[in-house]
Amino acid sequence: SRRAVVKTRLVRLGTKGMATAKAHLRYIQRDGVTRDGAPGELYSPDRDSADGKAFLERCHGDRHQFRFIISAEDGAEYPDLKPYVRRLMTQVEADLGTKLDWVAVDHFNTERPHTHVMLRGVDDRGQNLIIAREYISHGLRERAAELVTLDLGPRSDREIEERLRHDVGKERLTAIDRRMVRRMDTDRIVVATDRDPFQQSIQVGRLRRLETMGL
Repeated sequence: SRRAVVKTRLVRLGTKGMATAKAHLRYIQRDGVTRDGAPGELYSPDRDSADGKAFLERCHGDRHQFRFIISAEDGAEYPDLKPYVRRLMTQVEADLGTKLDWVAVDHFNTERPHTHVMLRGVDDRGQNLIIAREYISHGLRERAAELVTLDLGPRSDREIEERLRHDVGKERLTAIDRRMVRRMDTDRIVVATDRDPFQQSIQVGRLRRLETMGL
């Protein structure tokens, strides 16, 4: 399967919450985040140009707000992320059993394109929206990965190898690291030896990189 990352933040609005929500909306629409270096374009479930002021007005009185960062591993292959994000949020509505009120901005100013989503913390009955911890931790990511795999097809062996080569020098937790963590012995020691020559060379390279990082 293809992979996706979803980072979730629950924000209590309170007395100063609307000011921080307004600042966050300005931040995700700042200059330089599109492919052309233009300001971010705010959109909603049914509009390509959403009204941020109207969204904030609807948020008045809400107890909390959810903020997501959604990043499909191969998101750069999408000419436009809006359909993907809309389908994901439609699936979330089906999973939670309620319509959702949200706005989003796609960012292309980093190595991996990603989307910032602001979601009101109320359901379609006006009650506080509660999302189970398990769904936030795993369900959202699994739904995002399912959709990108459906859109782009399963990763080929070549794509997997290219991604692993790409990850060797990264300064973040990678799939190579997770594999080595699973193979640690009781003394928390890991060695690069592997029956697969490619995997062995990747792990040797990664351990050398981690050593230069002082890890």
